Amino acid sequence: MSLPFVERSEVRRVRDMLAPVEPGGSARQVYGAMLEHQIAPTLREWGLDGDGERFDYPSRVWHLSLAFVPVSWNTVSRFQFDVNVIAVSRVAWQQWRAHEPSLPESPDAAVYYAQDFVAGGGLVARLGELQRDGLDRRWTVHGGVDPAPVAAEVLTGLKRRVLPQFAGRAEARPLPA
Repeated sequence: MSLPFVERSEVRRVRDMLAPVEPGGSARQVYGAMLEHQIAPTLREWGLDGDGERFDYPSRVWHLSLAFVPVSWNTVSRFQFDVNVIAVSRVAWQQWRAHEPSLPESPDAAVYYAQDFVAGGGLVARLGELQRDGLDRRWTVHGGVDPAPVAAEVLTGLKRRVLPQFAGRAEARPLPA
């Protein structure tokens, strides 16, 4: 599957601005370095808060967050991950917490919740599902291989598919449930 020309050039521009990462070591180490030195600084520049594998978009009305979620069958030489996205109104989340006190103060995009966020205008998806062709996918980094192309593709997808949705919801009133 190839990316359309416009998207390829945008991925290339993002890749050119990324800090270099030493690709030595295991795939898990490459993944960690990619998050720390390439993805996290760029997401912070774009207005998200967080570090490690979880980032939040500021909003007084919504919980807007994304999480990098490793798959369970990674190896030393290959590391796959998803990027989960969640948007739920703060009012709806507090109502669910009132009925289910075990829920955390704010939702974690890396966790599956049985509530229907979409009914109130929310969103629960993986970045791969939001891509242009609608086909779900995972991203993979390899030990000893430069992760910049993967980081650039993930960041471009977030910039094109997630940030506009977050910005559109940031202070918008949720739909009545």
